[in-house]
Amino acid sequence: MLGIAFVLRAVGDAAHGGRLSFLSWLSPIGWAQQVRPYAGERWWVPALGVGLGVALAGVAYALVARRDIGAGLVPPRLGPATAPPSLRTSLALAWRQQRGSLLGWSVGMFLLGLAYGGSAKGVGTLIDTSAQLRDVIERMGGSRGLTNAYFVATLGICALIASAYAVQAALRARSEETAQRAEVLLATPVRRFAFAGSHALLGAAGAAVLLLVTGIGAGLAYGVAIHDVGGQLGSLVGAALAQWPAAVVPAAITLALFGFVPRFTTAAWAVLGAFVLLGQVGPLLHVGQPVMDLSPFSHTPKLPGVDITFVPFVSLTVIALAVAAFGLAAFRRRDIG
Repeated sequence: MLGIAFVLRAVGDAAHGGRLSFLSWLSPIGWAQQVRPYAGERWWVPALGVGLGVALAGVAYALVARRDIGAGLVPPRLGPATAPPSLRTSLALAWRQQRGSLLGWSVGMFLLGLAYGGSAKGVGTLIDTSAQLRDVIERMGGSRGLTNAYFVATLGICALIASAYAVQAALRARSEETAQRAEVLLATPVRRFAFAGSHALLGAAGAAVLLLVTGIGAGLAYGVAIHDVGGQLGSLVGAALAQWPAAVVPAAITLALFGFVPRFTTAAWAVLGAFVLLGQVGPLLHVGQPVMDLSPFSHTPKLPGVDITFVPFVSLTVIALAVAAFGLAAFRRRDIG
């Protein structure tokens, strides 16, 4: 729902008073911007959020009295007595647990790609109205054409989101452990490497899927806008997937924390947050390059618009594999729980 609200606001604002500008009014994020502080304030707009909150709270209060504790409005039913052949491996079980989440993230990222791609055609005109905005985009994305710089910056943000999914997927192994389900599972012939590695593998593969659908959405929207779907689709899909080696490094760090210091596994979010600050705020504050290099996202080629170099891809992939391997080795030797 948060992703839908963001996309509605983005598409509505990108319309610049056009036929789709009403979409901003369908998003609570859009309402916050429509207040227009210091520029013709609309004090009645916050009442929309308050009214919606009161209405939804009332609906929730009415529904919670009609459902069973620990269940929903629809009574749960018993599952099959035996598991299907598709659930005979730990990887299959992990996929069953995470497939719904990946589907939701994929839909959101595809819509986000559409929004970014649909906004790209007018980015030159928009940035020309503000020298400061031009400077921000160029610092985040490079000094080439503004459209390429725009895509470098926006795809970099999408890579951070994909990395957040990978971290979340890797953290599922820890939540299974704290919920005492991992101990039961590992009492069977399932090996620890397979248990933890399955969630990490799905996180890495899921990040690739998210970047792929983002590139498809951006390529389709921008290609349609400039009548070059074939060329832009391949270019932006490649630019999005080029972010994958950096996106999986935080997930590998998550796995290392899970193996060495399980109680601090959630500190992986702090690590990802530090990378976000370095990537999005560091260039604006003129942070030194040695500090910027601590983030894996600073080493990815600024695509589209430059020649591809494979050294960063290989280096980041090797680092991610090594860190993940250390985490798995530590998990094999520690106590469960």
